[in-house]
Amino acid sequence: MGPVTGNPKQHDDAPGLTDALGNTADVLASTRQYLRPFKKLPTVWCPGCGLGIIQGAIVRAVDELGLEKDNVMFVAGIGCTGRMPTYLDFNTLHVTHGRAIPAATGIKLANPELTVFVVMGDGDATAIGGNHLIHAARRNIDLNAIVVNNYIYGMTGGQYSPTTPVGSKASTAPYGGIEPPFDVSRLVTAAGASYVARTTAYHATKITQYVKEAVQNPGFSVVEVMSNCHTTYGRRNKLRNPIDLIRWLKDHAVEKKKWDSTEPAERPEGAFCVGVLHSEPRPDYVTLYNQIIERARNAEAETGTPPAPVEVPKPAPMAEPVAVRLSGSGGQGLILAGVIYGRAASVYDGRFAAQTQSYGPEARGGASKSDVIVHDRPIVYPEADEFDLMLCMTQEACNRYAPHLKPGGTLLVDSLYVTECPTEGACALPLTEIARNVVGRQVTANVVALGALSVLSPVVSEAALRAAVLDAAPKGTAELNTSAFNEGIKAARGLESGRRPR
Repeated sequence: MGPVTGNPKQHDDAPGLTDALGNTADVLASTRQYLRPFKKLPTVWCPGCGLGIIQGAIVRAVDELGLEKDNVMFVAGIGCTGRMPTYLDFNTLHVTHGRAIPAATGIKLANPELTVFVVMGDGDATAIGGNHLIHAARRNIDLNAIVVNNYIYGMTGGQYSPTTPVGSKASTAPYGGIEPPFDVSRLVTAAGASYVARTTAYHATKITQYVKEAVQNPGFSVVEVMSNCHTTYGRRNKLRNPIDLIRWLKDHAVEKKKWDSTEPAERPEGAFCVGVLHSEPRPDYVTLYNQIIERARNAEAETGTPPAPVEVPKPAPMAEPVAVRLSGSGGQGLILAGVIYGRAASVYDGRFAAQTQSYGPEARGGASKSDVIVHDRPIVYPEADEFDLMLCMTQEACNRYAPHLKPGGTLLVDSLYVTECPTEGACALPLTEIARNVVGRQVTANVVALGALSVLSPVVSEAALRAAVLDAAPKGTAELNTSAFNEGIKAARGLESGRRPR
């Protein structure tokens, strides 16, 4: 908030008082409800910082729109601007540097009814988070991005950012920057944002107006607010006083109508265009996504009676998480096998499962592994250092991963490719040869392996794996994949008892 005339403690009893922006005591009292009551003021921001003005303008927009606090979400990354949700009494989330938009995207998808604000500085939004910014604009997801552009990384020591003007000095550019800056508003307009406006910390009432219009726009909206950082930017560029820097912003802000009617040579050096720079409403991402869901449901309904649910016996309780690694080379279908394994455990056996994957630089032929963690309780960490069950379908994978098998764990190898096993007690089956010579398609070797694993380990039931295999089978290949799965079971059951896991 701006400075208040009179004694601030007397506001509630003196409705005739106003602040520097002309807000009456009633307005101040109504907006104060949006500040966390237990948070002590003043803020961490430097005296004279524009962020207090901007925060107050946003709060007034929320108040004038009549938004319920419980229906408003503020998301921020790292930086001075990122501290804003600390003081605001809404639903808030403070995430890592540059990742505010991905977090906000997930929130909006999970609860489209929320009004979601994303407050970011220029470094947060356009450097580390730059890719997220342009893709959110491209998707037109209904977020309200407030980008506070003060030309610098203020909190971390005054390094130059993607918006630092050419020639301006920073701690990392003591002789002046040489990189052309991003024009944030033009960048997001080009990327597809449906509402874009720019103003300055001096024009507080304009901030409120544009934030309200951004909320009312059904799509990705960006309000760029040019602000002052006299502490790290101004003192290096002869604008050390906050008043001088805010006055500079006022003097160099040119309304769009005047901007469009003047030649570049007629504008003051450093001038920038302000106003509503772009407004082109179009269907937002969530609306389109819901239409896709509806079409998919209708398509399922048109295909006739859905398949009968698969009856899977309830598996035995699992006291500890079980770690499974399926490994080999690119092209052997091990990533898909891991997905099928996780689906079987979660959808059909009713457990929790988390699947991660890694593959080498080559699409086919590079090292590949797919890890699945299975447990009866929610999984808080999706990776493991040691594994209870492991499949190795190449010698390289066996050499690399078999040492990570737990003592007493089960190891299945493809005997066609793994001729030297560094671990005793492995189960060796000609998985690829079975797929090629018995099933008739080498590409089904991963399904042969899943069939064998259903016999060698009780982590996932045979019925669950069979159902998940059929879920993943492309149309017209159910019989082929069923055959592969059955051949894997048959081969595993045929192992000599001494070579079967205990």
